[in-house]
Amino acid sequence: MTQPLVSIIIPTYNRAHLIGETLNSVWEQTYSNWECIVVDDGSSDNTNEILKTYCDKDARFKYVHRPDTHKPGGNGARNYGFELSKGEYIQWFDDDDLMISDCIQEKLKYFVLKTQFVISGGFYFYPDLTEETIYVSKSENLYKDFVLWKIKVFTPSVLFRKSFLLTKSLFNEKILKGQESELFGRLFFRVKEDQYFILNIPLFYYRRHLKTKSEDNNLYVSQYKYSIATNNLNNFERGIERDDQELIIYFYKKCIKGYYSALINNDGLTASLIFKQLQSVLKYKKTVICLKMQLLKVTNNLNTVLSKKIFQNLKNTLPKS
Repeated sequence: MTQPLVSIIIPTYNRAHLIGETLNSVWEQTYSNWECIVVDDGSSDNTNEILKTYCDKDARFKYVHRPDTHKPGGNGARNYGFELSKGEYIQWFDDDDLMISDCIQEKLKYFVLKTQFVISGGFYFYPDLTEETIYVSKSENLYKDFVLWKIKVFTPSVLFRKSFLLTKSLFNEKILKGQESELFGRLFFRVKEDQYFILNIPLFYYRRHLKTKSEDNNLYVSQYKYSIATNNLNNFERGIERDDQELIIYFYKKCIKGYYSALINNDGLTASLIFKQLQSVLKYKKTVICLKMQLLKVTNNLNTVLSKKIFQNLKNTLPKS
């Protein structure tokens, strides 16, 4: 029986000290018909030397550099890798995570005629070498459970049928944080229950790093906040489309808090994005009634006088129900 080709796509940037472990975990897969496309996003360390040893050892490894036709960042590298892929199945992976030896083989078992992707569990892998299981229980509302983070799905979690992805927009190259959340939210929103399978066994290690200096110092990073705001606004609109009050309220609060935070931190780009998109979306009268009931609750959770003034300004822009 012919084994279908699986394309494993890994973007990388200055991870020469870690990517060898990742590639070893690919090389040790019990399933053998794979290609591993590593797309370099402009590394300045010795990544090229590490990759040369793997490409020389096994022709299934391919090492390329992201071209200027794709924006800098992991998303551009992931999309370029997809363009080069020849497999019937697509497994995006990260350059610091690890595959359990039967990761690909186990996921492939659960593809039947209508299955478009399989989601598996995994492990968090901490710097002190401790582990924590990532459970993914069965869901009849995959989109909602995912965006409310009741089901934890990461880049290594999902093996896709390539034909399912060919008609979709892939990773958003304009955002720098939460890229898998943005993509998976879009893909999961319209998927039917018989199009996916949830395999609640751990098949990968998701590496958790020590906090960055910006996180330790609680710095406001506008590029990341813009990306997060994009996700929240998209999910807010989807909640309206589904007329799901829980989603509407949950993401409306996130959007408003993100708007305040952007203004207080002089992040005009993010504040403008949220303000303009909310004004456009809130033309739906059935939504306005729900949101006006939440205005005081949200305001009471915000402490600064400035925040309350800004909030009052936004409240005045809402259409009359």
